[in-house]
Amino acid sequence: MRALLDPTRLTRYDGLALGVRRGMGTRPGDRRVPGRPQPSGIELEAHAAYTPGDDLRHLDWNALGRLDSLLVRRFTAEREVIAHILLDGSASLGAPAGDDKLGAACELAMALAYVALRSGEAVQLALLGDATGHAPLFRQRGNVTRIAEWLEARRAEGTFAFAAAIEGYVARHPSPGVALLISDFLVAPEEIERGVRALSERGYESHLLHVIGPAELDPTRAFTRAVLTDAETGERRPIALTDANLARYRAALDAHLDAIRAIADRHRATYGRLVAGAEVVSLLTGELARAGVIRRR
Repeated sequence: MRALLDPTRLTRYDGLALGVRRGMGTRPGDRRVPGRPQPSGIELEAHAAYTPGDDLRHLDWNALGRLDSLLVRRFTAEREVIAHILLDGSASLGAPAGDDKLGAACELAMALAYVALRSGEAVQLALLGDATGHAPLFRQRGNVTRIAEWLEARRAEGTFAFAAAIEGYVARHPSPGVALLISDFLVAPEEIERGVRALSERGYESHLLHVIGPAELDPTRAFTRAVLTDAETGERRPIALTDANLARYRAALDAHLDAIRAIADRHRATYGRLVAGAEVVSLLTGELARAGVIRRR
């Protein structure tokens, strides 16, 4: 795993911010949320007809003089946004070992946490499937060291019920936020959809960030004939990468990737893919920037 606090790498994210569209919490904060006018604030957004009980301090006396109507000013809402970085740390992230998918996932999580803190958002880190694997809620830019230490302590081990883990998480965190779900998504599409639905129903803005290994895209990089062991179940199966087997594998992989993207589309989520070993900054400033997940400050 790369050193997550490498300043040369982190400073490449200094001009970036999260492009939040939904998932605003209820706690007052610095993020302005157009479209949800409120009685007080800094930036005037709209007017509304006066109704008994409205704060008279917000009456627009100029409008009264021009229109002979009692109107009250409404201001742009200001809310705290929590970036929930949900990390899959199951054993499949450690296979194939040479791909270091967990290292790539942690580097991506570090980059997103860094961007979120620098753009004024709070950060909540959680290890999926482990109800105790939660870091504290971070709100200060200086917390990047603690975030790096938490991520560097993660290990790819065990297994969990994907959808149930997400459902459990949103039950513990019912206030909406931005969910940055980092996984290799080696589960049935039905499980992925159930988890994304749970986030959507709670009002989360969801982003599916798929970490995939080079050897998963092209298994001939790792072997041509071997006995494979499932990293999570221990099941063993001999396989030879004949042309026919490779064709079946690639068709199944393409179908799985298409299914994940379709799930994202159905639930107004974003889908982005990081090949382990590739530059994280290229994902942030490329695919995620085009999708509006990342913006320039």
